[in-house]
Parts: sequence; structure tokens; C-alpha cells
Amino acid sequence: MKLNPTVVARGLIKHWNYFSHHIIASPGMAHPMQACFEESYVVTGAARTMPLLDDARMTAICRRFNDRMMEYQGIHHPDMLDMGYGYKFNEDGLVHCSCVADNASTANGMLAGVRQFPHLSENPKVIASVKRFIDHCLENYLTDKGVMGVGVLDHKINPVGMKEYWCADALFASTLIQYAELTGETAYYDAAIPMIEFISTFDYKNTIWGEWTKSAPQQIILYTSEGLVSALNNAEMKKRLNVPLKNVIQFSPQAEPEDLPVMAPNLVEARLESQATNQGKTIWERLQSRFAEFADWHHQNQMAEGNFEHPTDDHFRCYEPGLAWLLLDAARETESYQWLESIAAKQLRFMSGDAGKLYYGLRANDFASGLALLSFATAGEILKERDPEGWEEAVQGVFDRGEEMW
Repeated sequence: MKLNPTVVARGLIKHWNYFSHHIIASPGMAHPMQACFEESYVVTGAARTMPLLDDARMTAICRRFNDRMMEYQGIHHPDMLDMGYGYKFNEDGLVHCSCVADNASTANGMLAGVRQFPHLSENPKVIASVKRFIDHCLENYLTDKGVMGVGVLDHKINPVGMKEYWCADALFASTLIQYAELTGETAYYDAAIPMIEFISTFDYKNTIWGEWTKSAPQQIILYTSEGLVSALNNAEMKKRLNVPLKNVIQFSPQAEPEDLPVMAPNLVEARLESQATNQGKTIWERLQSRFAEFADWHHQNQMAEGNFEHPTDDHFRCYEPGLAWLLLDAARETESYQWLESIAAKQLRFMSGDAGKLYYGLRANDFASGLALLSFATAGEILKERDPEGWEEAVQGVFDRGEEMW
């Protein structure tokens, strides 16, 4: 199954319309979604949506987000970005939490605006703000092998069990790679290497909080894949990762590559490398093996409607709308992952209709809706690149038919 322009246009327009009327599109000092990391995915989706629908309000969403993030940087914890929560201080003056992972999501949203709108006059200040955050984390939260910890949590810096934290490594590695791409400061590619090795080799089914079984595989897959896909799609990282493993994990369970089917059962062209053909002797090989495991999870667990196996806790459904985004980002950059478009297309079809709206709480749950916007916008980018006229016809057709936009 390929992406359907009408389905993608319908889903994108619904979420564009929602966020165009959302307080996120209005100026103001307050964080419109409370958790800034959740807002960052709307911002990234808005950046990708602007050239698809020619709506300058999407640019405004990005600019207002960046203005607030720069204005409030350091009030939460020195040099860190504001999270929108966790402000309570203890008697020693240490904030309750200022997490690297949440901050990294915010930084990625800031960089999305810089990438999409390179002409904006404030971009040098945005870049400087992200650099300030990055350098603070590299100086204060790394292990001696270059793996990132959680940051500040429960009034402690990298508390017990959190000196290495998978989510921080995945999201912060993505920040480092994107920052290096935009600035040409190659030292930040180098800093990402141990973090990519960590997320390629840690035991994601046996984490300190047990997310895989207690909350949802979708949560771990979404965040870990942000780091994996950033590295997979970057030529500079590929050169740097074609080296033997450095064995960077010191405090966390490790995992060997899982045995995978040589072929995905119902998709002949979808060859998945198994442990028998890829022993994972280099970081790059382990990165490929790890993403192959996640790709196979999507394939094995997608239901007929297009959604995935229900998580243990239904509260964690909200992560799932972002899966299509990362599948498509991998599919359009790497030939061996083009088969993932079929999985994303099925999920987008589900999300474009009422069944997906009810299941995920779309246009009600802002985090789920922001991830859905990002997924539809990514699909729209691919379709517009393939056939600009066909994309315009699909968008115009949605408006001409007077389809329900909510």
C-alpha cells in the first residue's frame, strides 16, 4: 500500500485546522500546552505543514514557540530550557526536575523552525540558545564514556539508576545531529556516537521503569527511533559509526540483536536482516539491527484497521500517532526501508477518519494530535515531492467537497 494523497490531505487539513484555531497559534507568555516537549511536536509538524498549505500561521507557531523558549531559558535550571512543569525547589535550591529528554524534544522543535525557515532574522539567537543547552548537558550529565543521564530528577542530578537514560540518549542524540547538520560544527556528531551506540544496544525490554510492558512498546519505539532515524539518515554519522563497538554501557542491561525473520511474512520485498547475517560488530551494524527490530514490531503488531496492538495502559495510546512520522522519515531516506511506507499508509488512513479520532482522542488530546499533525505533514512532504500537481489537486479536492474539517 502506498500513501494516498486524498487520505493524507484530509488528515493534514483536519489537524492544521485544529491547531490554527488552538491557543498555540496566538501570541502570549503562557505555555499553551503546559508540557513544552509536547508542544514541540506540534511546532515541528507546523514547520512541515507551512509549505504544504501555504499558511503563515504555521510559521507564527514556530516563531512564538522559539521566542518563549529563549525568554524562559535558565529560569527552570541554569542553561536548561523551560519544561512547563516540575518547578518546585527543595531546601538546597535544586528544582524538582529538569530532564535532558524533555529539553531535547523542545530543542528539536526549535531547530525545526530554523531548518524550515532559514531566512528568519532571529535564527542565530535560536541556534545560540540550543547550543547553550547542548553544552550544559555535555558538561554536566554525561558518564565518562559519553552516555547521557536523565539530568535533574526528584531534586537530584542523575539519581541512582539514571546515570544512563535511554530516552535522554535518543532525543539528545537527535538534537546533536540536527544541530551539527545546521551549523557544520562536526564535534557534535562525535558527541552523538556513544549515545547512538547506547540506544542501539541497551535492553529496551528491561528498563528501570519497565515501559515496554508496563506502559507501551509504542513509547519506547517512538522516542528511541528519533535518535536511530536521525543517525540512519545522516551520512556523517554513518562514517563515524562504522567502527567497532566501544562498550559504552556501564549501568544498564544490554541486549544482543534479536533473531528476526529473513522476510517480513506478507511483504516479499521487505528483507529484514537477522542475527545470523548481521552479528553487529560495529556501531552502525547494531544501529541497523535495532531499527530492524523496531520495524518488525510495527509489521507484526499492526492491526487490520491500521492501529497497533493495544498498550497495557491505554493512557499511552497518545504516543502512537507519531509512529508513521518516523517510519516515513526512514522510508524516504533509505531504500531498504521503503517498505515501511505501507505500514505508515495504513495508520494514516485510520487516523484520517472517525475511528482514529476516537481511538487516539485526536483534536482533543493535544499531544496525540501534534504527533498526528507531524505524521500527516511528513506524508504530505513525500507526496508533494513525488507529484506536486497531484498533491495540490488532493488538497483542493478536500476543500471543494466541503469535508468536515474537525
